[in-house]
Amino acid sequence: MPPRINLSSEERKNVTHFLQEAVTRCFGRYMIDLPETYTITHDNVMAFIDGMPIKYKRIYHPAFKQKIRLREAELSATKTLRPLDMPYLKGVYSLPDGMEGIIFERNKSTQVVDASRILEAHLYTNGIAIEITLEADNGLSSRYDEERKLTPEIYGDTVPKKLVELIDFLTRISGKQENEIPQEPGFCLPELFIKDGNAQPKEEVSANYTSLEYPAIKFHFDSDNYSASEDSLLERSTMMERNIKKAGGYTILSGRREINGLYAEQWLAQGQLSNTNGEQALRFVININEKTASPKHPMLSLTFLQQGLEGERRLTEAEAVSIWQQITDTIRIRPNAIAK
Repeated sequence: MPPRINLSSEERKNVTHFLQEAVTRCFGRYMIDLPETYTITHDNVMAFIDGMPIKYKRIYHPAFKQKIRLREAELSATKTLRPLDMPYLKGVYSLPDGMEGIIFERNKSTQVVDASRILEAHLYTNGIAIEITLEADNGLSSRYDEERKLTPEIYGDTVPKKLVELIDFLTRISGKQENEIPQEPGFCLPELFIKDGNAQPKEEVSANYTSLEYPAIKFHFDSDNYSASEDSLLERSTMMERNIKKAGGYTILSGRREINGLYAEQWLAQGQLSNTNGEQALRFVININEKTASPKHPMLSLTFLQQGLEGERRLTEAEAVSIWQQITDTIRIRPNAIAK
């Protein structure tokens, strides 16, 4: 049973106002209902698929075309530290028909030997410009003949294979609106959807949702499908209590929860933030599948942070706990997100 929270009439009014106009968002393989005032920008998102960083930004089509032209000119003009490693830009590859974008094959850096390559993909889909980089090798030049005898696995040519993998990955990416909920198995970023392929990669995403109406309060999400922890939040209780005491705070509430068939553990506390000269804050966290993170049981961690306890557009402790309870009650796996 959820804890009984005693709210004054004014607090009930504030909670109702905070939670009004809730919108369902998909994040990783999960869904959650957040107030409409909470939004996200591409700068607040970090995502990796099998270690590949995924960057994106909503831009107009002419701006994307200009971005590609300028990037190719920049790579063509880049000089390496050693003339032997020139040219820096090794190749340019078109995407299949029906897709818009390009892949540049370039040196990993201006200082590393040119056997180390980067495939730098640029894709435009539904108003979103996406950039993905993938490491590859091409050490077939005769200058690497001696090194290849010692370490053939490093001085081979993985570029063709990696190109096929990268293009297959790009074909499964589509831009979307932030509140659009996909229907197929796959992985959500706020404005991207990555449809599942034949293989199951390591996937991870983190993001901050912020509100202009409540600038002191943010929601931070983390999700991945591989980082199973040796212990859980509640099993780290001794460390948690020690850190909270060190911050001059106290535990408001902690314990296990069952949310829409998901096992969760949460910890709600008040204490000082280390980077705010002793300013008090509310910090709540809930972890799902922390010890069992896997493709079938992705981990989700959600943190609520309110910096400061007093002032305009801040919540009382009772208001924050009530809002936290109601928002986290909406966490669920997106239907059909995980293939049977």
